Amino acid sequence: MVDLILKNGKMIDVSAQKICQRDILIKDGIIVGIDGSGDQDAGQVIDVSGKYVAPGFIDFHIHIESSMMSPIAFGREVIKHGTTAVFVDPHEIANVCGRKGIALFLDQADRMPLDMYVGIPSCVPATDMETAGAAITLSDIKELLPGKRIYGLAEMMNFPGIIHGFGDAREKVDLVYDYGKIVDGHCPGLRGEELKTYISNGHDDISVRIMSDHETGQVEEAIEKSNLGMHVGLRYGSASQDMDRILPGLVKKNINLDRFMLCSDDLDPIELYQKGHVNRIIKRARDIIMENSTHTLESATTMAISLATLTPGRYISRFFKLQNLPEIGEISNGKKANLVVFDSLETLEMDMVMVDGKIMVRNGTYVGEQTGYDYSPFSGQVNIGNKLKSNDFKLKVKAKNSKINVKVIDIIPGNIVTRSTQIAFEVRKNELLADSVKDIAKIAVIERHHATGNKTIGFVRGLGIKRGAIASTVAHDSHNVIVAGVEDEKMARAVNYLAEKGGGMVAVADAVYYFPLKICGLMSDSPLEVIVREYRHIKNQVKKMGSPLENTFMTLAFLALPVIPELKITDRGLVDVATFRFVNLF
Repeated sequence: MVDLILKNGKMIDVSAQKICQRDILIKDGIIVGIDGSGDQDAGQVIDVSGKYVAPGFIDFHIHIESSMMSPIAFGREVIKHGTTAVFVDPHEIANVCGRKGIALFLDQADRMPLDMYVGIPSCVPATDMETAGAAITLSDIKELLPGKRIYGLAEMMNFPGIIHGFGDAREKVDLVYDYGKIVDGHCPGLRGEELKTYISNGHDDISVRIMSDHETGQVEEAIEKSNLGMHVGLRYGSASQDMDRILPGLVKKNINLDRFMLCSDDLDPIELYQKGHVNRIIKRARDIIMENSTHTLESATTMAISLATLTPGRYISRFFKLQNLPEIGEISNGKKANLVVFDSLETLEMDMVMVDGKIMVRNGTYVGEQTGYDYSPFSGQVNIGNKLKSNDFKLKVKAKNSKINVKVIDIIPGNIVTRSTQIAFEVRKNELLADSVKDIAKIAVIERHHATGNKTIGFVRGLGIKRGAIASTVAHDSHNVIVAGVEDEKMARAVNYLAEKGGGMVAVADAVYYFPLKICGLMSDSPLEVIVREYRHIKNQVKKMGSPLENTFMTLAFLALPVIPELKITDRGLVDVATFRFVNLF
């Protein structure tokens, strides 16, 4: 006798790429039979006649911190949209508090309503051009690696280190690969012999040691990586949506998609609230497939669902086999009973979601446990030392002429890439000032982990701020305090406010508007509805301050990321990303 039968469902067979009516038999959280006879005895029978049954959706790569939600709260939201497994890289929180942050994620994984597995951040700190709160060393990786929730090594961003054999990057990869777990990659634009060296981790063989890449931006690049044995993530996040550029070409060329997977990488809380999670990516992929082929709604949706179930399930199977766990991503005997039930291929709105054969969502509503959690050990993570004053943001120069050429970070709307632009500034009383008329604001990054006093001041064009200042403790990758504005006094006030409150986002104009992120200055301990309300409010205030950008704080956060061209700023200096060197402001 089995525990449960889902009876008469329109089962989506992602392997055969077809839909057929079947009964699905479940015992002890495992699928034990696919039966058309309906003669089995069961403890419970649920008639799902007329409804579609598919494997639960998988996000094979995401930074939960981008949602500004705690992992537990995130899980309760995304499961309502059909996500039953996430493979997370806690890179952001690890940059703030190291292994303590990873431990938080591992502890929360055991309390989640879905399956969450954690990758060990491979590059903390991300570069030596900034000051992080902590470091994850080779020794840390060795100690963390046996963990039951540790799927392997999260994205190896240091591709120059792999290619040229610098530092201990190769040793980290070999350690995890030889142990038998997954090694995720990160190699945007890498092609040819350098790509082969990266994939093999510098070994003179054809073994695929670095197994995936979600940073691919072009069709031919994606095909080359797939042909060399990598799994390619088709990213459709809130900051980058490379899938829109890649998938149309793959479909037109009729490329085999067995090594392609869907992922979000990052997910803005408002987008999650309005559009969902992996289901939203599936719908976009389905539309792309239909636009570029003769596929029907049914066949295109089935194909898109396979990219979020079958292919990531096969990619991660190495980990499941090592751990002796039932695999995921397909409705077949022996697989884990992570299943979704829905009425419409078009809307993909969930009627029921199951994890381990247990119903977690019914009629679109989460019905699992509502457990609390004490996040107080992760609050107050902003330590700038002494309070800042307006004079701390003045840029004094000794200039013989009335004008001086200054390097300015030039924002490209809708892009995390910036330009480096030289602009002639007028020197006024031996000082350089922001110019709201020309849309040039001051920008600064202040170290917030060790109270070192590190501070860099520069200029940025394109934020649109006409008055006041904005500041945030979300600043990739080291998450120091980043502030921008046109009034020095309000820049100081914004930074001091975040230090006092323990992190978040703040806008200072005629009043102070605050969005609290009390978990390490990255995440809120509130439910999604509250986060969305508070986040919208502060974004609207920034628009009233003049910014035309869709998401000014997200743009601001990436201005501190010294691995994305062209000119960026950290607490240690102004960085020319092309040469990977600090450069002078003048």
